[in-house]
Amino acid sequence: MRNASEMQQIVDIYIEALRNLGIRARVTMLDSAQFVQRTNNYQFDMAWYERALSLSPGNEQMLYWGHDGVTQPGSRNWMGMNSPAAEAMIEEMLNADGPEDFNAAVRALDRVLTAGRYVIPVSYPPISRLAHSSNLLYPDQKPLYGDWPGFMPETWWQEKQE
Repeated sequence: MRNASEMQQIVDIYIEALRNLGIRARVTMLDSAQFVQRTNNYQFDMAWYERALSLSPGNEQMLYWGHDGVTQPGSRNWMGMNSPAAEAMIEEMLNADGPEDFNAAVRALDRVLTAGRYVIPVSYPPISRLAHSSNLLYPDQKPLYGDWPGFMPETWWQEKQE
């Protein structure tokens, strides 16, 4: 999560860019309770939201992009997106028979979301945080649900026996 000063700098740059386009934006500073109240009830034009997404998207995508969020207070579909194409791609993703079908559905969902311009990405982490220990190794036999490379990150390990 960003600190308030860093967020304010990003917002100031964005406001200035809008001004150059002839758009006058007004920023309203809120405390946490006000922010939750307004976002739960869709009382905003734009809002800052840092999504914590997984490496393998799943049913949470319907919370972000599904039509139920258009009228349901407190949903994560803040932009009120109602796209049958996006919902179809999410359904395909959730019902994929294998990694190829899953990846194709995820890429198609990404194209729908990118084309709709529903969010404004402001940053990404420039580094990947991985930890390694020489005491860890893959087991001789992976669990049944861990054998789809590319579908789920490889997370099955065991400590090396000395």
